Amino acid sequence: MAVKFSNMKSLVPRLNGNILVQNVAARRCFASALGASDAPYSSNDEIAPRIRNRNPLNLEMMQIGRKPQGFQFDYNTRSYWNKLSLEISNRHTTAMVTHWTGREVASASTTEVAIRKQLYNLNDKAAIQAVAKIIAQRCLQTGVSEVYLDVDKTEREKDKMQNFIQIIEESGLSLSEPPVYHHPNPHKDNMYDLKPPSVKPWTITDE
Repeated sequence: MAVKFSNMKSLVPRLNGNILVQNVAARRCFASALGASDAPYSSNDEIAPRIRNRNPLNLEMMQIGRKPQGFQFDYNTRSYWNKLSLEISNRHTTAMVTHWTGREVASASTTEVAIRKQLYNLNDKAAIQAVAKIIAQRCLQTGVSEVYLDVDKTEREKDKMQNFIQIIEESGLSLSEPPVYHHPNPHKDNMYDLKPPSVKPWTITDE
């Protein structure tokens, strides 16, 4: 039986784009119901295109955060993440840890009632010891375990400052910050440079 070419079009089903999309969507839904698809179940499973670091100290603890360098002829260095300063006036003793952005991380002072009522003199050796212990404890509770001591060499030779440094170190707070980790450049001829450490700063080692 001969069929005309014009009648062949009616025998072949037409491919509609909307029908194909609906079929594909239905198959995906059926596959996701069976658990064989990677489609997210809710909006919480979707990966955000932008990630916000809610803990800026995380990069500094891994030694890859930005550390300002300052200028070469600056009298006081600015190459630090957190700076510890001690101020002893005629009436009070104040220790403060400041981030390089200017944000105050922690502070301890004899102006606080809880500290002042335990001391007889607010700027003697006992006051410096109390302030040193409190500022070290507050820094460790904040998550800062390494600070830069912003004190001149002449000031460090004084008895009060040496006592302050000794109490800080005994409390577990380090007065020196590690350098920024720089990834080795394979395209640079570093034959005479020091070899980078095999263990990265952010690697967790079993002790």
